[in-house]
Amino acid sequence: MLRFALAASFLALAVAQMQPQCTCQQVEPCKSGAQDQVMSCADSCQKHVSGMGAPYSSIRSCIMQRQSTINSVVNCQERQLANSCAARPGAQVPKRYPETLKLAAFNEVNNILRRSGLQAEAASFMAVGKKFASCVMKCMNKGSGRCFKKLGCGLALPPDNVLVQQTKQCAMGSGFNTAGVQSLCNCIAGAGVRSLAPLCNRIQIS
Repeated sequence: MLRFALAASFLALAVAQMQPQCTCQQVEPCKSGAQDQVMSCADSCQKHVSGMGAPYSSIRSCIMQRQSTINSVVNCQERQLANSCAARPGAQVPKRYPETLKLAAFNEVNNILRRSGLQAEAASFMAVGKKFASCVMKCMNKGSGRCFKKLGCGLALPPDNVLVQQTKQCAMGSGFNTAGVQSLCNCIAGAGVRSLAPLCNRIQIS
């Protein structure tokens, strides 16, 4: 009897964590809105990077100079996830949580820094990056995130660690490889974040 009760509890929990799969037609307006919102959210969170030693406008310029590379990463990931939405309604998918994806992404960044021998030296920059990224995600959740919440459905996504690795491979293939990331880092260092300068050319993306 106890075993049955436990099984029933697990089944109820599993059912509660499922949700309808969004159709591709449903998510299209949310996707286009998200792409437009990223930089405006970054702008609204600039206070988190204001103490790094460079004007935010200069850091922003370094990023915007690589807009075509960023677009290439986004397009690559969209191709990877082409089947995450459904052609017609009816399917169910597990509910996903942005916080767990953020943790997986930070874990991968930590791994890159560790492999580069920079984990301790880059700790202060990671702290700033986490605050900035958390602020951007919170802002996004008020816009495109709310758009998805209103739909009441989700996407058929791979596990968080797989999703992070897919994004990393897209980034490396689009130009954010070792040379590309070193170039971006040096641009930000040259903009005024001078404490980054000794670290940039030691970053290894693998």
